[in-house]
Amino acid sequence: MFKTRTFLLLIALIVSGCTSTNPTSPSPIETSTQSIVTIHTVENPSTPEPVASGEGSEDECENPFYPVSDEATWAYSISSGDSAIHTMSADDFGKFIITITSGESTFTVDGQCTADGIVLMDTTYTGVYGSSTVATITNNGVTVPKDIGQGQQWTQKIDITAGDQSSVIESNYTAVGFENITVPAGDFYALKVEQSGYVTVFGRKVEMHGFHWYAEGVGVVRSAMDGAPSVELASYEIPD
Repeated sequence: MFKTRTFLLLIALIVSGCTSTNPTSPSPIETSTQSIVTIHTVENPSTPEPVASGEGSEDECENPFYPVSDEATWAYSISSGDSAIHTMSADDFGKFIITITSGESTFTVDGQCTADGIVLMDTTYTGVYGSSTVATITNNGVTVPKDIGQGQQWTQKIDITAGDQSSVIESNYTAVGFENITVPAGDFYALKVEQSGYVTVFGRKVEMHGFHWYAEGVGVVRSAMDGAPSVELASYEIPD
């Protein structure tokens, strides 16, 4: 039971984009779908152009929708009533670690800046269910591309292991468009990204679906995966 629970926790963390960390709800094993809270779009007369991150820049961590900054912090409120604090530790070689604390649980997620975008990889968990690690064996694609334009599509497929268990996660993303949304941290003009795909858990292929909202220079301001608690940004601090 311990291995099963912790394995599902880590799968849930990866699938949900490292924003939902409720240890009592390993969402990918659920097959039911819950309604996503409707966000009302505020019409803008001009269609935003794709955000440029500095073409030709040697700094692969310059990602407009996923800031990589040492000692940056994001605080999230979760619809389940919980909260989570994300703290980033970044080096000068394009690698970073996100430490997520939520209640008695602590997660760490290894990240890598590449020429094509941000890739999230190995994840560890320590908390009421003990400890466990998900290791990435192979990765194809990126979690967040270097530049994202409205209507753009991309895919990430990773093979992972946790102890003697293995899994495949395939995520298909579409940049739906820009919306004005309000979360506890304030008002943002955010890029809405749809995520779909599947995850194999103990030989079962389980479909997943949801949405993430990214604000330029801030990162994820809202996340809502079907069957999991929604997450909203409560506050943030990103050093220059």
